[in-house]
Amino acid sequence: MTVVSWRTTSGESAVNLQGANSNERYRTNIGRIVGRMACRRTGAARRNDSRDTVSGEEKQKGSGTRCTSIFAGLAAHSGQISVGLGQGFSAILVPKLLASNSANTDQTSWIAALGVISNPLGSLIAGLCAEWFGRRSAIALASLPHVAGWLLIALAKNLPLLYVGRFVSGIGMGMANGLYLYVSEAAAPNQRAWLGSCGPVLVSLGVLMIYSLGAFTTWENAAAISIAPAILSLALTRMIPETPSWLVARGRNEEAKESLLWLRGSGLTTDREYEELCEANAKREEGKESLLKALHMPSVWKPFLVLCAFFALQQMSGIYIILFYTVSILEDIGIDLNEYSASVGIGVIRLFASIAGAGLANSFGRKALTFVSGLGMAISAVGVALSYRFKLPSVVSLACIGGHVGSSMIGFLTLPWVMTSELYPLRFRGSLGGITTSIVQMLTFATIKMYPNLEPIVGIECFMWTFAVASSLGAAFALTILPETRGRSLDEIENEFSRKLATDPTADVVQPTATVSLRPNNITLEKFASIPEEKHRNVTTNAYAYDNFCIDLTADHIEKNKSEAANDSDANHRHLARAISSEHVYF
Repeated sequence: MTVVSWRTTSGESAVNLQGANSNERYRTNIGRIVGRMACRRTGAARRNDSRDTVSGEEKQKGSGTRCTSIFAGLAAHSGQISVGLGQGFSAILVPKLLASNSANTDQTSWIAALGVISNPLGSLIAGLCAEWFGRRSAIALASLPHVAGWLLIALAKNLPLLYVGRFVSGIGMGMANGLYLYVSEAAAPNQRAWLGSCGPVLVSLGVLMIYSLGAFTTWENAAAISIAPAILSLALTRMIPETPSWLVARGRNEEAKESLLWLRGSGLTTDREYEELCEANAKREEGKESLLKALHMPSVWKPFLVLCAFFALQQMSGIYIILFYTVSILEDIGIDLNEYSASVGIGVIRLFASIAGAGLANSFGRKALTFVSGLGMAISAVGVALSYRFKLPSVVSLACIGGHVGSSMIGFLTLPWVMTSELYPLRFRGSLGGITTSIVQMLTFATIKMYPNLEPIVGIECFMWTFAVASSLGAAFALTILPETRGRSLDEIENEFSRKLATDPTADVVQPTATVSLRPNNITLEKFASIPEEKHRNVTTNAYAYDNFCIDLTADHIEKNKSEAANDSDANHRHLARAISSEHVYF
């Protein structure tokens, strides 16, 4: 096997050609070749200074493996257990207060809604903390409102103190936006889908825990026990590193290297990811502008509109109404079983469906899962409405409620939150994620607050038909508008919204370094080294626009090159080696 490694004077490995015979494909890494071969740009030194590669000594320090990356994601998501406890608490609290005449319907609606009305405040706090202090600090701070809120609820002897406790714990639930943000930036692209879906699994675990506690103990004891997961989350958060993306954006490159080594381990993939992070950050710094000035950018307003539509359909599909009022809804549709025991069954369905959703997220795209989820919820809601209308056995209604909850967990409940941390550009991801989440949580507050007052007027059947229509619209939305993000890097997703070509010198996105397999007879000095004159001019005006080698790799062009180079001899390859020897060739 022959290996030709071309190194520039800056020490960068630009080309690697390997081959054993004429039938073996060469692996060609065509990247950063323009800097020395074509344009000799003066800005190269500046880029190299800001993008020092991970050295061999640092690789020796790398202890990260796939397991550490998974641990970091799960540790960050551990705070979702507290979110599930808070979301499910009103389902067990409201019936107990009504049964003991401790509160009326309007007061209990406030108890349920106060756990949501403070979510926007928590989201804004999380967004600001994520930008100023880091993603890890934001998720660590989220544990504090949970501890304080549950303590107030456990000690509450009157409604005002109960209101305050729910409001404070709601701030912690709103700060969960930072958890998804951390996972999206810390996880590798091939892990991001299922690690992101682990958050809803832990939320479901928290919901099941609080439903079970409601069936076997008092609500005061349930609140006291709920403090423990928040303390556990705070401890786990201190064991994980800050995300490399945030560190690079703040110029803390050495810490970013250490974080990458912890998360990924040493290797060429880690080197390449570090270089791409630095290059992407350099691009963003060149075109840096405030959020208000950036609102005209397609990479900002397009994902904002997509996510707002996605969340609006989510709210109208009844997911959170069923979650917050599970026991009351089971009473309304006439379940013959004990409502608390039935709610535990619903919690079990929710947990296993969320686990299935996490597994499916790694095999199927966002569009497919959202479509199936919306269709399943629509069918289930229709089933509940028809069962109520025609007085079918209560087990049918219970099965349909379970089907609605299970269907929501594989797409409609989970994916909007995951995609909030995927679609926005890095430099605005924290702030825009906080704004979007705040808007959504205000919608959630409105639906949670209005349901107890509207249900006696319009009836449970009308609500179910509304849920069915919204779920059907959501399925159509998935097929037509929702972008696909599975298996794609965050920079690729941003580039898709920007819709800017690599040949545009004003592009504010980074094109990934191409790795292309070509047969030896397709590689010639002319094809390898030539670049049009107009691209020379563009490169000199923008030191970063042509960081990747520009070559036509369409199927037709490659076939044409194959026919042209059919009679090339080994002398061509020796000529190539001699031609680039001035750039330090090693055999």
